[in-house]
Amino acid sequence: MKTLLTATCLLIACATMRAAAPAGYTPKTKSVFTGAGNQHNPFWPIGWVKTEDDSADSAASVNPRPDDFMVTTILLNDPKMAVINGKDMAEGEVAALTTNGGQSVVVQLMDVQDGHVTLRWQNQAIVVPIHRDEELFESAGAPQ
Repeated sequence: MKTLLTATCLLIACATMRAAAPAGYTPKTKSVFTGAGNQHNPFWPIGWVKTEDDSADSAASVNPRPDDFMVTTILLNDPKMAVINGKDMAEGEVAALTTNGGQSVVVQLMDVQDGHVTLRWQNQAIVVPIHRDEELFESAGAPQ
């Protein structure tokens, strides 16, 4: 009996609310933020200041070459892996590597072959040969 009475009251309340609602609401003015570039955006936290994005300039100046990377180990097992600049990477992995110039670049290890690896940087293929101990001795001028 209580549930029937409650359901009846809810139906009556919904019917009166629907009848009393206006046909449509149209605001007199629309809220718009039209501030200058140096004004504070009201959607940012108070005290937050926008900084200039310098990453595009620094990324444009980096152009990695094969001699910026040192491949020390190649494993041709499944999955194929290589150690590049001290970081072990599997084939297809994406990682941020530091070049010999100290710049950080994000590269993907595309292919691992016997004696060299292929890295992809911004749709450019970079073939990096493995550095063998003989090459290190010759460049250091040490006797063999």
